[in-house]
Amino acid sequence: MTAQPPQQRYGESLYASANADEGERLGYLATVFDPASRAVLTGLDIPPHATCLDVGAGTGTISTWLAAMPGGPYQVTALDRDTHFLLRSAPPNVRVLQGDVTDPGLDPGRFDLVHCRFTLMHLRERDTVLRRLVSWLRPGGLLVVSDAEATGGEHSHHDAYRTSVQALWRNLAETIGTDPHCASRWPGAFHDLGLRDIRTAAHFPTVHTEPDCSRFTALTLREGGPAMLADGFAPETLRDALRHLSRPGTHEPFITMLTTWGRRPER
Repeated sequence: MTAQPPQQRYGESLYASANADEGERLGYLATVFDPASRAVLTGLDIPPHATCLDVGAGTGTISTWLAAMPGGPYQVTALDRDTHFLLRSAPPNVRVLQGDVTDPGLDPGRFDLVHCRFTLMHLRERDTVLRRLVSWLRPGGLLVVSDAEATGGEHSHHDAYRTSVQALWRNLAETIGTDPHCASRWPGAFHDLGLRDIRTAAHFPTVHTEPDCSRFTALTLREGGPAMLADGFAPETLRDALRHLSRPGTHEPFITMLTTWGRRPER
């Protein structure tokens, strides 16, 4: 019987900023998913001079874009537990705040917009943190949450790719508490927390239809590989999955990004 892998938090070892390929992986993530995030944010009624909080800001691409978005200037705060990439990339008009969103003592202020992408899914305390995000909204403020829904690779017809993706999600769930299906719960959770005007959008990129999706998927599997192998996963299966992703004729899904947004009532 395989022993349970030790618990940790996202970014401590798995997908840590110190890992050699993590900056590149996050760059591909931004290339694949930023256009969909920007499309949602552009369509919202964000008032001029709004205060914006980007939670789990990563490399800061959305924070930087928000600060320069037409209709501004906007006052943007980029919040992350690890500000390694933010300190290198954020422009002077973006306030970088190092902080742990799971810390009940953290109080970054009140905001007209709170944006949070690919963060709650990796937190065991996701429901508590979601309530905290709502509490940081000003009356009339908007909350925008994006997370992955694992609707793609888990159902691939390619055996090695399918089992590798399944093993990755299983290992992430056991080690850092990732829930690759929580995104579908957010519309109902928004309603229960009193938000209004709730909407959801989906972005479903595929390997080789969007080349950077191939690179993002491969690096995500490769970085997760050592933990998967330590958990007993067969190295030849992972190698076969990575070869499959590198073939020109491969067209595979990995994740769907589900984005939910809603507004805090004025009263």
